Amino acid sequence: MISDSNGELDSPLDVNQTRLPSLLALRCFETAARFENFTRAAEALNLTHGAISRAVRMLEDDLGVALFERRRRRVFLTQAGRSLAQAVHEGLAVIQRATSELRASARQKRRWVVSCEPTLLMRWPDF
Repeated sequence: MISDSNGELDSPLDVNQTRLPSLLALRCFETAARFENFTRAAEALNLTHGAISRAVRMLEDDLGVALFERRRRRVFLTQAGRSLAQAVHEGLAVIQRATSELRASARQKRRWVVSCEPTLLMRWPDF
């Protein structure tokens, strides 16, 4: 039997299972995972080392699993961290491609509207 957050048994949805983690935390995690270094991730995202560390810790607490092994001022991805890093990287790549396509499409559809005085427009062929 499954119970939801209100204690109701056999609830079809557990809110905690369907809720997405913070997208900022996922972005911080993905960058930290790529570099396996919180300081370099902070530099890449223009954040502080502490902000990256807090975001990763918040994500780990939310998921209930360690994503990094912390040893002697260094961090190493755990197996769970590697799995999540790959999924987040692929998801962000899909979002990046979609937004690039939308921006390119929007640029093609833009029209320029020029406004001028009627007397100038009457003389246009003479220019």
